[in-house]
Amino acid sequence: MSAGCPDEVTIIPASGPFELGDVLTCSADGYDPTYAWTGVFNGVIIDPPEIGSTYTLLEGDFQLICTATISELTCPEPKTDAVEGSAFGKYRIQLNTVVRL
Repeated sequence: MSAGCPDEVTIIPASGPFELGDVLTCSADGYDPTYAWTGVFNGVIIDPPEIGSTYTLLEGDFQLICTATISELTCPEPKTDAVEGSAFGKYRIQLNTVVRL
């Protein structure tokens, strides 16, 4: 594995129940990753991505993906199924949530 490439990306908390206003935190090991949140909120694609390591939940159904990017490195494929890797140092994890009042 290349030095500084993430081998794990996590979202905390990883399970609910989730409530309106809860804050999710994405983290990854590796050299100074940047974070972007994408996915679907109540059937609408989150576009543009939310930038930053945290995401504040609104009410509704979510499929959230946090992507940690190590821009200067070429990284090998990850060892676990929970994280998807690429040759460009982008690793991601998905969390499916339902947020209720």
